[in-house]
Amino acid sequence: MAQVTIVPEIYSTMVTEKVKGMVKISTLANDLGDLSGNVGDTLQFPMFKALSDAELMTKGVAITPEELSQTSSGKKIVQYGKGVRVYDMDSLTALGNFVENGISQQARIMAHAQDNEMVKDIDANAILKVATANAKSLTDDELMAGFQMFGDEQDNVDFAGIVVNSLLAPSFYKMDSFVKADITTSNPQNGRVINGCIGFYRGTIPVLLSDVNTYDSTLNECKSYIIKNDALGIMPKRDVLVEPERKASLKATDVYADYIFACGLIMKDGVCILKKTIA
Repeated sequence: MAQVTIVPEIYSTMVTEKVKGMVKISTLANDLGDLSGNVGDTLQFPMFKALSDAELMTKGVAITPEELSQTSSGKKIVQYGKGVRVYDMDSLTALGNFVENGISQQARIMAHAQDNEMVKDIDANAILKVATANAKSLTDDELMAGFQMFGDEQDNVDFAGIVVNSLLAPSFYKMDSFVKADITTSNPQNGRVINGCIGFYRGTIPVLLSDVNTYDSTLNECKSYIIKNDALGIMPKRDVLVEPERKASLKATDVYADYIFACGLIMKDGVCILKKTIA
């Protein structure tokens, strides 16, 4: 019987590309370049400090220059891995493509791991929060309150997206501003789900469904996130690494995949969390 042939470079490329297509909240992050360091190390992600207000000028009095500087936020380098065993007999005789299925499942697991790390860091560091009335629903007024947390900096183009648990999709379908055709903020395509996006709030801000760490199982409530551009960052060590290991005695091949990266919130006032219980 012919054995299953795994080409690591091809398998790795396929998993990596599928991961990019399956991540949700991490798609809204800036790629800060390849990281250097070891798993468990803490990286310092750069954050620019805000300048103070403009000065009222007086004739003959020079402006005092203010130094542009950075602060930083520590993010831990993490490594996630997953192995899958493919038997020659199954791959060659069973229905369906076992290798392709393994690629898809490993990619989904890695994508979820990346999003999970991102949400954990947001929950730990975000400073903007709005309490919702209910644990498993969201209203237009509550979303408006979330946007109000950004003051007068609410231009649509400044926002990367809104991420919500799938339990909240019906809430959007009930919002006049989201679905009624005669309201200017409603997009005609809202309600169609494409790559996890159910439509656009305020006309152009994407609303993404993600069930990765967007439900607090202890409090039994959903968590939603309004995310500004440049608020999130990610540094991959490399693409997903794939290593096959032949088990000749079993007539099988074990395929191990691992992914090393650091990610998280780099603008503490760049994300607003909406949920019922605000600590």
